[in-house]
Amino acid sequence: MKIFLTIAALFILVDVLFVGYVIYRRFRKKVSEAKILEIQSSWKEIIREKDMSHAILEADKLLDHALQLMGYRGNLGSKLKRAHRLFGKNINRVWAAHKVRNNIAHQMNYKVDEHTYRSSMLAFKEAFRDLKIFN
Repeated sequence: MKIFLTIAALFILVDVLFVGYVIYRRFRKKVSEAKILEIQSSWKEIIREKDMSHAILEADKLLDHALQLMGYRGNLGSKLKRAHRLFGKNINRVWAAHKVRNNIAHQMNYKVDEHTYRSSMLAFKEAFRDLKIFN
C-alpha cells in the first residue's frame, strides 16, 4: 500500500510540475507598451540605414532584444529554437535572415545584394508582427 501511495504521489507531483511549466510557457512576459514603442522607433531608424549589411545586423539585434524582453534567454539562435511557435510559418524565413546576419558578421567581404536585403528585412518585420510588436 505504501508503494502505491508513493507512486501516486510521484505522478501527482509530475503532473503539477508539467502543468506549471505549460502555464509558464503560455503566459510568458508581455512586452510593455513603452518597450513596444521603443522597438518600433528603433525599427524606423534601422530601415532608414543606407548600409544594407548594417541594417540587417541591427534588425537581428532588435529581434534578439524583443525576445529577451519576453523572457527568452541565450543567444538569438537559442531564443528562436525556444520561441519557434510564436513565428508560425515565418520561422524558416526568420532563420534565413539570421543566417544572413551570421554571414555578414563572420565572413570576410560578404556582400549583401538587394534581394537578400529585402527578403531579410521583410522576414524581420514579419517576425515583429508575429510577436505583436508591429500591426
